[in-house]
Amino acid sequence: MGRKEQNAPDWYNQFGMNRHIDAKEVNMPASSVSNFNAKLSRIEKISVIAILIALKEFGGPTKAKLVKDRATEYDYYTQEERDATGNSGYGILDLHLQFAMSNLKRAGLLASPSRGVWELTDEGKHVNFSTFDIWDDVYAKSIPVWEAAKAKKKQKQKAAKKLSLDEETTNDITSEEFVNDIDEGEVWRKELLNKLQRMNPYKFEELIVSLMRKIGIKMEKTPKSGDSGIDGIGYLRTPELLTYKVVLQTKRFNKGQVTGPDISNFAGSISRHNADRGIFVTTSVYTKDAVERSRQGANLITLINGEELIDILYDNQMGVREKTIVVIDDDLFSED
Repeated sequence: MGRKEQNAPDWYNQFGMNRHIDAKEVNMPASSVSNFNAKLSRIEKISVIAILIALKEFGGPTKAKLVKDRATEYDYYTQEERDATGNSGYGILDLHLQFAMSNLKRAGLLASPSRGVWELTDEGKHVNFSTFDIWDDVYAKSIPVWEAAKAKKKQKQKAAKKLSLDEETTNDITSEEFVNDIDEGEVWRKELLNKLQRMNPYKFEELIVSLMRKIGIKMEKTPKSGDSGIDGIGYLRTPELLTYKVVLQTKRFNKGQVTGPDISNFAGSISRHNADRGIFVTTSVYTKDAVERSRQGANLITLINGEELIDILYDNQMGVREKTIVVIDDDLFSED
């Protein structure tokens, strides 16, 4: 089930994908149910199944990036869906995959043992695809959790307003249930991506060169002009005492994608500098052609897109840190 060679049209007729749900019948908000019934929800429903299949194949806790990469390889998506981006350059498919993960988590099929890592719960491991139903097994469970979280948030905002709490207090004091119900990972990630895309381009280059140093590459930033688009040149020494010359190029995009010709031009710069490896970093994403060209020739090119850049910045604690949240147990201080 769910292998890459399976035909998407045959697959799509399974799992109750074409079911129409009546909001009155299920006693849920019409807006939430209408989203499930909408044609635009097709890609997200597909993503729910693709994520389950990918995690079953990995067999254990796996980084979200690897899970989503595996899911996008399946033939359930068109190439247009894989390449589509929003105005900010954010991958639309990636966004749907993240929503799918959130719904699977709220349905009890996925868990996150640590930030950025996902695994199947016991229930998720025992999913039977021959009887699996996208509504009964996922959305009928996840929608009420979404609605409960929204209601609790509104209740707390109302209480905060009534008590005239300042913004800082409101943000730092919250209930444990609400903290657990929020996918805090996506809020800060989008904010950070927006900040990266709005950076001064020269400051962005300096940031990435500093990041390269942090991960162990002795790199210097090149002059602003006259270096064929190369932003940094450095040397990486491995534990085996091998040294590689590395060149860096960055593209701070607000929208659009890095294309095949961009990568080919960079490959030429690698050769001109007699380098062994190239690293290309963007705040956007890469076209399929760009990915294919990065794997051709003698000098392989490492591609880092906006989502991967956020992960690397977080892992190296560069401009990103976790803030301890004060949690008050409302049940312990009940007024009733």
